[in-house]
Amino acid sequence: MPALALHSFSKAIEIPERLHSQPLDAWQTSARLTTLLSRFGIRLLGDLHGRKVVDFAWEKNCGPKTLYELDLLARRARFRNGKASCNGHRRECVHASHDFIAADSEGATAKMQEDAASFAIPESICHLAFNELPITTRLANVVRSMGGRSLGDLNGRSAFELLQYRACGWGTISEIQQLIERAVSGEFDVAQIEEAAAAAELLSLLEQALAKLPLRDRQFVLARIGAQTGNGRSPGADLLCLSYAEIGRRYGLTRARVHKVFANTLDSLRKIWGPRVPRLLEVIKWRCLSAICPLTPQLLEKWVGSRAAFSSRPTTRDYLNGFRLSMEAHVRLIAALDKNIPCRPETNHKLPRSDDPVGRFDLTLAHVVREAGGQITVAEAYRRLSHPGGRHYRRLTVEKFLQMLRCVECTVVEFEDPEVPIVSLRPSNGGALFGDVPGQNGKSSTHRKVHSNLSAIQFLKNGFCERQAVGRG
Repeated sequence: MPALALHSFSKAIEIPERLHSQPLDAWQTSARLTTLLSRFGIRLLGDLHGRKVVDFAWEKNCGPKTLYELDLLARRARFRNGKASCNGHRRECVHASHDFIAADSEGATAKMQEDAASFAIPESICHLAFNELPITTRLANVVRSMGGRSLGDLNGRSAFELLQYRACGWGTISEIQQLIERAVSGEFDVAQIEEAAAAAELLSLLEQALAKLPLRDRQFVLARIGAQTGNGRSPGADLLCLSYAEIGRRYGLTRARVHKVFANTLDSLRKIWGPRVPRLLEVIKWRCLSAICPLTPQLLEKWVGSRAAFSSRPTTRDYLNGFRLSMEAHVRLIAALDKNIPCRPETNHKLPRSDDPVGRFDLTLAHVVREAGGQITVAEAYRRLSHPGGRHYRRLTVEKFLQMLRCVECTVVEFEDPEVPIVSLRPSNGGALFGDVPGQNGKSSTHRKVHSNLSAIQFLKNGFCERQAVGRG
């Protein structure tokens, strides 16, 4: 157990002679420890004298928590004996100064805590913040009570000290130990993240995390993202993305309850590997925004395939077959984990317009495409739209541009090259586009073309309205 300094477990237990006759019942031990000691015929505190804590390690139902409790029992006995001796010394020396007595008492307490098993946190993991680690609510309350923010705040603290906090028991001590052991083994290390391998590493971590979830929570996530597991899946074999209400009807739960469980599960998936998953999501987001292209299943497959070229696997197909979820399901899961990543699970799926600025954006984009000859890359279209064009100019962000691109009707986005998508004019069924389509006020769309620059400026002036995702749940 590298997390704690447990060398004292191999030392002989020393019980002060004056406490040998005290029964164990008076020390309020747990039922598990009482049962363990009774199997050895230990009824009095003095029966522990000369034994070792590690002698009980191989007994049935004796785990780390029981060993810690036994070690703490011996230390409490020595501490109480030292405190009693100090009190007797004060009665004999009535003329001793108060400062000397207080210093003697504090020295005994400090010696006991220093001798106790304490957490040893390596410097390489001291920076890990608790709000990024997979900890229970109970441990979160304990570290909040002690004012801790990172693992480094536990360095040098003893289990005896932490047990003084409310709702902190041996289960919490064991959780801290396991957390430190995972950190030491490198499970939370983000220093080795490479951009080329970020996509493959993210998908691998997410699938491992899904396998560790409780069965019901995992089923909720798979149903929500439309995933089908198994090596025999085909590109068209994905299940439907069920709404919260549909999942609730299957399991006899309310829609609100399913939504709550799904939100909690997503939070667990983000933190189960510490800061690694959030950092990998940031890398994926940066790659999409720098290339000005949404994350599609084809693009994700291309990034994972580029990682296979540097691995020991023979082919890209074999590397992709190592993932149980389809690329479409992974894109939906990534979109649920980080809503700031511009994801497009279905390349031919279009969201309905939610407000009037989207319509003006659609018209302005169509004019940009028409001026470019009917076809333009998404990146170039963004550059032309975001170019300063007047005193009312307000910069168009890449995130908002890719978000509103899913709502356009006058143009269509083609993904022949997933890294370089193309925007082209949508074929018109009723004559030439912008030519003879009347508007609501009786004017043709040609009139709107004349005032397209005014519409664009007004659109940039008002800013982009936030679009709420239209979910089936």
